[in-house]
Amino acid sequence: MTEYRFETFEPALENGVPDARTTAYMQAVRAGFHDKRVEGEKLLKRTQRAIADERVFTSVYADQAPQSALPPEIPVATFAHFEKTVNVGSGRLLPAHLITWVTVRPTHRRRGLLRSMMTANLAKAAESGYPFAALTVTEGSIYRRFGFGAATWYNEVEVDTRAGFTMAVEPDRRVEMADPRVLRDLGPELYDRFQRMSPGAAGRQRVYVDVASGDLNLTTDEEDLGTRAALHYDEDGHPDGYVSYRFAGWDVKPATLEVLDLIAVSDAAYASLWSFLGAVDLVERVQFGYAAQESPLPWLLTDPRRVRVIAQSDGMWLRILDVKKAFEARPYTLAGELTFAVRDDMDYAEGVFRLRTDGENGTVEKIADSVDSAEGRSADLLLGVPELGSLYLGGADPVVLARAGRITKRSDDAAIRARGLLALERAPYAPNDF
Repeated sequence: MTEYRFETFEPALENGVPDARTTAYMQAVRAGFHDKRVEGEKLLKRTQRAIADERVFTSVYADQAPQSALPPEIPVATFAHFEKTVNVGSGRLLPAHLITWVTVRPTHRRRGLLRSMMTANLAKAAESGYPFAALTVTEGSIYRRFGFGAATWYNEVEVDTRAGFTMAVEPDRRVEMADPRVLRDLGPELYDRFQRMSPGAAGRQRVYVDVASGDLNLTTDEEDLGTRAALHYDEDGHPDGYVSYRFAGWDVKPATLEVLDLIAVSDAAYASLWSFLGAVDLVERVQFGYAAQESPLPWLLTDPRRVRVIAQSDGMWLRILDVKKAFEARPYTLAGELTFAVRDDMDYAEGVFRLRTDGENGTVEKIADSVDSAEGRSADLLLGVPELGSLYLGGADPVVLARAGRITKRSDDAAIRARGLLALERAPYAPNDF
């Protein structure tokens, strides 16, 4: 019977190159996501980005390997975590435990490796005092079992910029092209300002800076000399938005611009940057993979049909670890009261809770440990912890979840009251994965 060994460590360099343990881990992650093996300078840069993000790796090693198989020092499963802040509304930034690079080799599945890694990691996160954990997923069916629920969403859009593309309201057009390398420093500064405006936005990883600045093409792992950039300036001449993009190539029809990143700190910047993209010569279509689900983009155009949603995706998934800490940290725009009973097989969020808000802040009282208690049976809402994560940032509609049978309402108006009470100043939007 195969025995497994779990190790948690930080990525490291030795004599200027990734050490053996880090190298083996990175190759296992690449295999898990069907990416090509990397070595040399490409491996070094990937490791440097992981170090910059302060990622912590977990590897699972099998104690033996048959002849000619991958050696035992190559992990059969991987896991990583790191900390970034998340805007939970009104610019309130909360430290969050982010999970990524979860893989299990096909030959070692169904042996409890994922559950062991996730259970131990969430226990450590809860012990460290994080109100919630978060991840983005490649397979939507896996993580509900661990209490995660989708909490942000985004759209992939195509915009027809052929003749006739016009803005409904004339933008200020304070846009100038720039060397994309200015985004190495300016990009993070503007994103920090954007994060404070957008509920659900998480602190970014280094890879997004490298892509926007043209230092990295994710397909080739090399510098992207085709990357272009433009900046928008406020009335005082200071940058308050940028777009990074590249031409898809003359073999792509219709001629297409691919938006790599678009960050706007003001509505004026957002409108003017889209006006700029629509004016680029010899282009008939603009594609953007991370548009907000409730973007004003269609309303910016005289013909909103020029904006076509070609895919909808879930973004960040949340796992509530401490109900009181999480719900008292976020803001509220209405005064009211809501009682909800939460089922949690891992017991972090299990219980019956009463939320009271004054139109700005909220207080949470745990009134029972069991959802099957008298308090649980009379609670306004009965739900699982994945649904609690989906409701936390106001992105999921409790009325819709009740209609789908995902939550149970104890009164006719309970879901409607929950919708109003949990809504934030705008729909949650996180324009990046991790």
